[in-house]
Amino acid sequence: MNTLSAAVMPIIVLIVTIFGLRKKRNLLNDFSEGAMKGLKIVVKILPVLIALMCASKIFCESGLADVSAQVFPANFPFPPKLVPLVFLKAFSSSAALGYASQIFKIFGPDSYEGMTASIMLGCTETIFYTMSIYFGSFGIKKTRYTFLCAAISTLSGVIASAVIASYITGA
Repeated sequence: MNTLSAAVMPIIVLIVTIFGLRKKRNLLNDFSEGAMKGLKIVVKILPVLIALMCASKIFCESGLADVSAQVFPANFPFPPKLVPLVFLKAFSSSAALGYASQIFKIFGPDSYEGMTASIMLGCTETIFYTMSIYFGSFGIKKTRYTFLCAAISTLSGVIASAVIASYITGA
């Protein structure tokens, strides 16, 4: 399996090269044009990405993460320490992963909290990051119901992760 995994990318490059040569395309020119278009998109969305990274860092460093954990009542059927993870995941997967590693250190990966965090990371989306990448790269200004649907989807994933982790751990 490792050999197959290592060979996939070179095989794809070989197939694309063969098809390009059969169609008598200038592969270097096509590659350069594609890279230039990609670079223009990166430059276009870079300010939004920087703003999202700053927002997630400010959320953690300002203490808002801890405050958000204290907002929910003690009898709420969701671990309060995971509330910041829900907010972080909406902005940045890497920030959420960093916070989840703290959860693993405190509670352990096999605990209810650790299991819920793991499942949540896998079944929720970085709403703001994804919207900024896709809509920003195409210049779409009117997002209509995208955020509402993404928020409902994320809430569903959060609830499902708590229920599944509860079932797995017996909590």
